[in-house]
Amino acid sequence: MTRPLSKSARAKKAVRALRILLGVYLLTAVFVAVQRTLLSRENNFWIFQAAFEHLRSGADLYAAYPEIHADFFKYSPTFALLFAPFALLPTTAGYALWAAACATVVWVSVARLLPPRAAFVALSLAFFSVLGDLQRAQSNALVAGLMVLAWVAYERKEQLPAAIAVAAGAFVKLFPLAAGMGALLHKQWLRFCLILVGVIAVGAVLPVLVSDPESLAAQYRSWYAIETRDVAPMSRYGTGGADLYAGLMGQFRVWFGVDWPHWPVQLTGLVILMLPVLVQRKRFGEYAFRVQVLASLLVFCVLFNHQAESPSYAIAMLGAAIWYASAEQAKWRTWLVAACLIIVNLGSSDLMPRAWYTAYYVPYLLKTVPLIPLWIVMQLELHGIIHNRGLAEFSELAETDQRDVVLPQAVQHGS
Repeated sequence: MTRPLSKSARAKKAVRALRILLGVYLLTAVFVAVQRTLLSRENNFWIFQAAFEHLRSGADLYAAYPEIHADFFKYSPTFALLFAPFALLPTTAGYALWAAACATVVWVSVARLLPPRAAFVALSLAFFSVLGDLQRAQSNALVAGLMVLAWVAYERKEQLPAAIAVAAGAFVKLFPLAAGMGALLHKQWLRFCLILVGVIAVGAVLPVLVSDPESLAAQYRSWYAIETRDVAPMSRYGTGGADLYAGLMGQFRVWFGVDWPHWPVQLTGLVILMLPVLVQRKRFGEYAFRVQVLASLLVFCVLFNHQAESPSYAIAMLGAAIWYASAEQAKWRTWLVAACLIIVNLGSSDLMPRAWYTAYYVPYLLKTVPLIPLWIVMQLELHGIIHNRGLAEFSELAETDQRDVVLPQAVQHGS
C-alpha cells in the first residue's frame, strides 16, 4: 500500500510543479516572439520599440508615425525609457525578452503571494490570458504582476519596493495606482503615500537621462493631450472597434441603451471596492482576507475601465485565478471560474465560431458578463455574507508554507 505524502513532501512537489510551469511560461514567450516577428507582425511591439528612439531623438512620442506603425503611443515618457533594453535588441530578441519579462513578473508575483500548490493552480488558470496578452505584445500581464508584487511587498513590510511596483505600473497604465490601497491594510500607510509620491517624482524625471528638460516637458503636454482626447465615444461600444469592451460602461450602453457619463458608474464601483477596507477592519489580520481584496481590485480595474480592450481582461483573469486558488473549493466556484475561462478566453479565440462571435459575442460584449457575478461574489465574501470556510485554512497554510518551504531562488530573492 502506498503511503500518503507528508505535508512537506507535497509542498516540495508543488514547488517542482511551479518551476516546470515557469519553464512553460518562458518557452511560450519565445514561441510568441518568433510567431509575431518572423511569421507575422505585431503592431504594439513596433510602437514600443519606436517610442524609445523618438524619446532619445526629441521627436513627439504621441504623434502619428504611419510609416512605422499604426495607432499611437499612449504610455508615459518613463515607459518609453524603460523599454530601452528591449528596443535596442534585434526585433525578435527584443520581443522575446519583453514577453519573457512580462511572464516572469506574473510568475514571480503569484509564487510569492500564494503557497506553492495554490500558486500553481492560479498560474495555470491565468496561463491562457497571459498568452493572449503576450501575443499582442501588450503590457497588461506586466501591470497585473506589478500590482501583485506591490501586495507581496506590503506583506513583507517593504514600503519602498511596494512603492516602486505601484509607480512602475502607473508609468505603464495609470490605474495601477489603485494598488496603493493595499497600504491601508497595514500600518504606516501615510508613510507609504509619501514614499510613493517621491518614487513617482523621481521616475517622472528619469527620461532626462536621454532627453533635455524642455523636450521632456513637451512630451508630458502631448501625453496629457492624447489621454484627454482618447475617450472612446459610447457609439463604439458593441461594434468591435479596436476590441473595445469597456467594462460595465459598455454593458449599460449595449444592454440598456443609456448614455451615462463614465464617472458615476466608476465612482459607485470604487465605493463598493473600498467598503470592505472601511468596514471590515477586524479582518485586516487575516492573510486570506488581504489576498481576496487584491483579487477584487484586479477584477475592478477591468470592470470599471471605460477603455478596457480585449487584452486588458488578462488583469481580471489573474484576479479570478487568485480568488479561486485561495478560496474554499466548491462546485459553484469551479463553475463560475470555468465560465470566465470559457467566455473571456476561448470566446475571443479562433475556437469561437465566427458567426457566433459576430452576431452575439461582440454586439453584446459577452466578454464582460461572467466577471460581473464573480465580482459580486467577491464582495459578498469580503463582507462575510457568503461564508468561505476555506479562508482560515488558507491563511494558516500560507503562513506555514512561507516559513518552512524552500522556494526557488527566483521566488526567495527576487527576479
